Amino acid sequence: MTADYRSWSEPARTMARAVDAAVAAARGSDAAGFIEAITDLNRVDREQLAVLLGAVTRDLLERTHPDGLDSEDAELVLQSCIRSAAAWYEPLDSDSLIRALTGALGIVDPDEAVPVDGRAVVAHGLLLIADQLTTLTQQLTPVLDAALRELMRAQTVEMP
Repeated sequence: MTADYRSWSEPARTMARAVDAAVAAARGSDAAGFIEAITDLNRVDREQLAVLLGAVTRDLLERTHPDGLDSEDAELVLQSCIRSAAAWYEPLDSDSLIRALTGALGIVDPDEAVPVDGRAVVAHGLLLIADQLTTLTQQLTPVLDAALRELMRAQTVEMP
């Protein structure tokens, strides 16, 4: 982890540090560090975490696919992530990876019969983020900082 996220409130700082640690572990193929960071993320607000990870994922996908993401692109994103995580992350699950991607894109099936394991989707969402950052040769900090700023802005805007 390279950033300290000092400018954020304690809940946001805690979430940012855990996300940063998880992504750094994933990029370093460090299963133990990744599991530890995922455990730390179980202590943060689940809804805010989902919004944050979705925003980061969408931002990265927009950067890697500026003309839009079609089904072939989505398949390539999933394949790339699977290739990068399969050797070190034993619980890798294609269904959870697909749910992480579709969830980040706002595609949710309300009639889905199989219950979603939120922890698995979070873990796989972090794997997607790590893989996209590697593809872009980008650091997480500026993307995460922008997503946190947007989350904070959205929470402070008064509803009409």
